[in-house]
Amino acid sequence: MLRPKVTGAAAILIAAAAFVAGAFMLPRDVVLPATSTLLFILAAVVALVAAREDPAAGETDLNHYDVAGILTFIGICAASQIDPDQLVRLVEGANREP
Repeated sequence: MLRPKVTGAAAILIAAAAFVAGAFMLPRDVVLPATSTLLFILAAVVALVAAREDPAAGETDLNHYDVAGILTFIGICAASQIDPDQLVRLVEGANREP
């Protein structure tokens, strides 16, 4: 059985490592949207883990639904920092014709 604190710490470390790696390997306009998307994906995975758990198995102060909510909140905060012009440049760059 996965513990919520370990799952949350692992998800945060994965997101932080992806952010740092993306900062070095990806264009600057892509890093924050990619990190935000990764946080939403991690939140969905943790929510699926929570749905498969027995609710009475471990009555603790923190459960996987809480961890999924925290990851969603962090993803929303990251998404709110994305500049709209940044997304326009990103979309325009994908639709260039030769």
